[in-house]
Amino acid sequence: MNNNMRGSMARLVAAATVGTLVVVANSASAAIVITQTAAAAPTYATSLTFDEPGTPTGVITPGAFAGIGLAELQAGDGVPIVDDLTGNFPWVGPGNSFFGNFGVFATWSTDLTEFAAQVWDPSGPATPFGGGLGVLVFHNGAQVGGGFFTPAWGGLGQSWFNITTTDGSVFDDVRILGFGFGPTTIVDSLSWNAVPAPGALALLGLAFGRSARRRSRA
Repeated sequence: MNNNMRGSMARLVAAATVGTLVVVANSASAAIVITQTAAAAPTYATSLTFDEPGTPTGVITPGAFAGIGLAELQAGDGVPIVDDLTGNFPWVGPGNSFFGNFGVFATWSTDLTEFAAQVWDPSGPATPFGGGLGVLVFHNGAQVGGGFFTPAWGGLGQSWFNITTTDGSVFDDVRILGFGFGPTTIVDSLSWNAVPAPGALALLGLAFGRSARRRSRA
């Protein structure tokens, strides 16, 4: 495990709170909200199910999904795997999933306002004495949200996580890590809403301006 991931583990331990509803304010009004549910979370504008045509399988490169804005998707042991896991974990469901020994670390090339995923990990109940699944949210390297949860495993528990923001809050990094014995984290059905890059907003404004001028001349 590299120093960055060791640091993530230390920050998870230091910052974690036991519970299933986490609101961490990063200003007087803005916040990151993390919820865990049994029902499917919303599907946002960009999605990744690992079953899309051309998706690599087996051991993949961390930047395999950079083309859709997910700059890096890494496993805690540095060996990210995409595969059909139903032979060993039938309750995960059909198709491919992402498997990360010692956690899943996702970083985007743009800021996000929402993120959802299905997550499994054998780490067991979240208690003040250990165990549980840590979900930590960062922006530009600074923690802006996080908490400990009891993860789903073996067909039991709440497998869906949804991260939302309020009043201009954003994030670009989500780290999911079990703190039980031998954590093996599985994620699937990722989706997110990205904040448009400034250049894209400028083009959108230019297109809108041209459209408005055409309507005024009509």
